[in-house]
Amino acid sequence: MVLSEDMQMKEVIAIIRPEKHFPTIEAVMELGVEGITNQRVLGRGREGGLRYLRPGLGQEPEETVQFLAKRMLTWLVPEEKVATLVETIIRTNGSSSYGDGKLFVCQLDE
Repeated sequence: MVLSEDMQMKEVIAIIRPEKHFPTIEAVMELGVEGITNQRVLGRGREGGLRYLRPGLGQEPEETVQFLAKRMLTWLVPEEKVATLVETIIRTNGSSSYGDGKLFVCQLDE
């Protein structure tokens, strides 16, 4: 992609439920945004994640794993596509429940 001097690019990062990553990718591709980075990640939010005991560790709460499997999708897009991209991600992933995910929009300087 050739960028003009005045074109501002943004990085959009979505951390979503694993089962939502294919529908999200398909919905975003319908916008004409095809370049994507897709990573498996572990994390947790305010709810504290799921608590389960790892084999070989004790039974104390501090010895439990508190992370959930998520997908992190990243796009680099021109600024004028950000609003539509964000709306599509929210529409595809929103259920008004804990664990729907996080969305970040970052300025790219170069």
